[in-house]
Amino acid sequence: MIRILGMKFSDLETWLVDELHQKPFRAKQLFTWLHHRRATSFDEMTDLSLKFRSILKSSSVITHPEQTDSIASEDGTVKFLLSLPSGPAETVLIPEPPRFTVCLSTQYGCRMGCKFCMTGQAGFHGNMTTDEIVSQLYTVAANSENRVSNVVLMGMGEPMDNWDAVRNALEIISDDRGICIGQRKITVSTVGIPGGIRKLVDMGKQYGLAVSLHSAVQETREMLVPSAKAISLSQLKRDMLEYTGTTGRRVTLEYCLIEGANDSLKEAAALADYSKDIPCKINLLVYNAVPDLEWRQPSEQTTQKFIDYLYPRCQAVTLRRSRGGEVAGACGQLGASILKK
Repeated sequence: MIRILGMKFSDLETWLVDELHQKPFRAKQLFTWLHHRRATSFDEMTDLSLKFRSILKSSSVITHPEQTDSIASEDGTVKFLLSLPSGPAETVLIPEPPRFTVCLSTQYGCRMGCKFCMTGQAGFHGNMTTDEIVSQLYTVAANSENRVSNVVLMGMGEPMDNWDAVRNALEIISDDRGICIGQRKITVSTVGIPGGIRKLVDMGKQYGLAVSLHSAVQETREMLVPSAKAISLSQLKRDMLEYTGTTGRRVTLEYCLIEGANDSLKEAAALADYSKDIPCKINLLVYNAVPDLEWRQPSEQTTQKFIDYLYPRCQAVTLRRSRGGEVAGACGQLGASILKK
């Protein structure tokens, strides 16, 4: 059975014409029902003939996750626990009116192995399919009183490590015949893997890029992010400069401050020097505690000294307020459902 929710418009049209012998106009009808009206069954598609609906039912299925739980934090962040065809997933809604952002997962666990991250410690259990990525968004949207305005691929998994499914999901989510979230409102996060950023650049689109840097010292970065051994900081910089030069957009450098690991003024100086010729903004985030891991948050004084060093030397620096930490829905905290498998 075809998982029809994972087909971008061109593929849907080809399938309908070549395999089901339908007229091309059926593609727009069906795509609208799936991605604009977000139907969860073919029976809802009342302007399609009963015969056509019967054909669709016999050849395809609409992925509709089972919501096993949702947990709301005091700041309004909601973590959704979903059961997808291939396994459990965690997705987060972050309300910051007028922005309402959904953080999507792209893999079951992650193979990058970041030492301070729950998902990294969960290990890798498989890639999500395009329909599994897209259906997370639609489930959260259906449970929100406000229209989703932004999407970040920053949940479980490394998006560039599941690129084919991620690329199709990006095209579906930003298609103006569907949910129509603008390319500039969608951000792909990566720790940086060989050739990964180039794939985003080659799309020729305006999707945002966030790089989980965490240190501008190669040795420190490899200690925190073992997959960094596969790509040097100099190569990562070249990749980011290719992105900024092609898209005209700034990169967001994500930096999680961890006590005793990357919060010294020496690390701050390395970050300032590394980022000075990259059109970027730096998002600092104080470490979110993960059960059974040794890492700790730096003190407020240490955090402020780090910020004070960076601020006059860097283009843009913000200390991002962590959202959803008390429900294990903040950055680095997703993945408990994988560990429980």
